[in-house]
Amino acid sequence: MKVVFLDIDGVLVPIIKKKSNYINTDIVNLLSNRYNIDYNKYNIKDVFKVYYDWDKSAIKRLKKILDVTGSKIIISSNWRDIKRPSKMHDLLKIHNLDYYYYCDNKILNSSFDIFENRANEIKDSLNRYDISNYVVIDDWYPLKEYFKNNFVCTNNTIDDNNVISAIKILSKYGQNNYIGVK
Repeated sequence: MKVVFLDIDGVLVPIIKKKSNYINTDIVNLLSNRYNIDYNKYNIKDVFKVYYDWDKSAIKRLKKILDVTGSKIIISSNWRDIKRPSKMHDLLKIHNLDYYYYCDNKILNSSFDIFENRANEIKDSLNRYDISNYVVIDDWYPLKEYFKNNFVCTNNTIDDNNVISAIKILSKYGQNNYIGVK
């Protein structure tokens, strides 16, 4: 299986343009009816963040990576710290990304260093699941030191160059070794 370890903020959500402060309960009801999911049971701000703040162009670019390479998503973002996998699945459905969703990273909390923590969580998934190749897409450049040949760094959101880089990485046979993690 090929996997995209996906960060959310700075990858799908532009850091500089957030619109989710606008709250409209009609949108929650519309989404609930459209997807046959009761989004009212979730924190309404989470639903609004996904609906309003996730950049449509970035989502389209992510889907291109996933479709071209046949990859699945494992969430490596801090979003998974506060959202159950079933909730994350439902939130991804708002942008038709639920089909690609494999699971959330197991939260190890083995270190106070956020980069090392995320790197260890990704390494744990690489050891736990049958992953033939992967790419880490994140806006935290220091993660590159851990996943040198399998890392794509975004600048605000996924851009066309990130798409090309991720597809190249995922199209190579076999996974590159991760480095610098325990």
